[in-house]
Amino acid sequence: MAGFQAFADYIICEKPIVNVEVNNQAIGYEFEIKYPSYRGTYVSCIENLEITVDGRKIDPEDMRFRINKKEFLFDQIPELYSEYWFIHDNAVIRILKDEGLPKGMEHEISVEMSHRIPYTGYFGSYLVLNSKNTKKLQVL
Repeated sequence: MAGFQAFADYIICEKPIVNVEVNNQAIGYEFEIKYPSYRGTYVSCIENLEITVDGRKIDPEDMRFRINKKEFLFDQIPELYSEYWFIHDNAVIRILKDEGLPKGMEHEISVEMSHRIPYTGYFGSYLVLNSKNTKKLQVL
């Protein structure tokens, strides 16, 4: 069952992209997202999460999902039934590829998420909301 774009305008936070550095060497970059609904949910309710940067779809193997001060691989998301994503907490998407992004420049970030609403599981089917948004964010 497919739903509407709930709170899609808010999924990408209005915070800059930050390069991830180890020993003064950029190994990737990260940005923050919000759960696109008026209620929080368990992370396992995320059915699909796709990230595109400057028109290039990012391979899930190159991404990490950080919530509640814990970092997870993207393929662990379906198993995170005890990790709750509260609506006031941002998740961090970390992309460990390339050498970061050039500082001071804007980059186009697109996030597309399908997420199951757990309290709608009546008669064996759940409401699934699809949220998609694109924003230009600057690299600090």
